[in-house]
Amino acid sequence: MKSKIEVDWKVPDFVRAFQSDANLKILNNFVDEQPKDLFSITHRKFSLVNQIHSNKVIQIYKNDHHFTCDSIFTYEPNVIVAVRTADCIPVLLSDDKGSFVAAVHCGWRGLSAGIIYETLKKIKTNCEDVVAWIGPGISQKHFETDRDVYDLFNKKYNFLAKHFMYKKNKFYVDLVGIAVSLLKYYGVQKIYGNSISQSYCTFSDDFLFSHRQNKTPYRLISMAWINA
Repeated sequence: MKSKIEVDWKVPDFVRAFQSDANLKILNNFVDEQPKDLFSITHRKFSLVNQIHSNKVIQIYKNDHHFTCDSIFTYEPNVIVAVRTADCIPVLLSDDKGSFVAAVHCGWRGLSAGIIYETLKKIKTNCEDVVAWIGPGISQKHFETDRDVYDLFNKKYNFLAKHFMYKKNKFYVDLVGIAVSLLKYYGVQKIYGNSISQSYCTFSDDFLFSHRQNKTPYRLISMAWINA
């Protein structure tokens, strides 16, 4: 199955990745029943984690993983890491050697709680070797929040204030920019995808899904695995 979005990071050929678009309709509550189209991409059956907008990270060892978290990683071959999004930012991680793969669900709650830091800490690798790919998410002009979101980030990461725009008593958040800045802050310099080598907005691009736009029950999926 083809997608309009290519995961264009620079990693070894045996590290595989896929980013869906609206041609693949995955329900938000999909955990156990895998759409046939996903099997045609990976040739493997796998479950998904229950995402809760947290900073919880879990290492997985097989494809039957029924966990509650927002970031998963593995060193094992043929094990799928995947997250679902429909405005939040998906981040895929690997390294120059393809020694691991990770998938991170980055909403504003997870980002402010340190989901990127917790993921990198648990993987225990040199961040200079890490390669990141940023998937499609909502753009700043469409992501309106109240002051409490700005205050939360400003209290923990005041260098992220540049990613907030104040207009008519509302704050508009650049979630993609925040994800990129946090990756760089923790030492990741090899970053590809949205806002860098590509440009997507789930709210305005009609080939993507956006919960904020129309409360869609469908989600995009971002996944990676070490093919062996």
